[in-house]
Amino acid sequence: MTSLLRTLSDISRDYPLTFAVAVLDAAIHSSLVTWPQIRLYCEAHPVRTRQRQIDQALALADGRRESVAESICAVRFVEFAIPGFEPQVTICDESGKFVARTDFANKLAKVLAEFDGAGKYHLPGRDPRQELEFERRREYKLRNLGYSVFRLRWQDLFSADVFLRIKERVTRATAKTP
Repeated sequence: MTSLLRTLSDISRDYPLTFAVAVLDAAIHSSLVTWPQIRLYCEAHPVRTRQRQIDQALALADGRRESVAESICAVRFVEFAIPGFEPQVTICDESGKFVARTDFANKLAKVLAEFDGAGKYHLPGRDPRQELEFERRREYKLRNLGYSVFRLRWQDLFSADVFLRIKERVTRATAKTP
């Protein structure tokens, strides 16, 4: 049996980056460990091989992400060289009134990425039609504020298409920004 920190280090070394980042994010998000604890452990226990992979997983870990899908999405942003996305960003209107908390936002480019897990529409005590209507209105408000909204599904996480479209939108928007 190994410690949690050792297990996280081993996973970061031995598993694909998307899986390693998802595990690190979940451990940090759940307050099982902190990012500094993991980093300090890895620095104190260097490995002979694949240290770069551990370093990359640590660099991408972020406990603000709330799901495996969000962690995979964040890794895809890096793999497709899409800059500027922050997780769990609060968007307010011009008067400072709360509009939404988004999975990912690039505020400079005014581009949002939302992961659509179908499960949230079918939680006990919730009406799927009302949940879909709430999401429609929320997205309408975001678009009225000038944001482009990309909705991602599981299959999108393993395809280049949507990430190339996001990259193109970010590139066009930031090229216009002085």
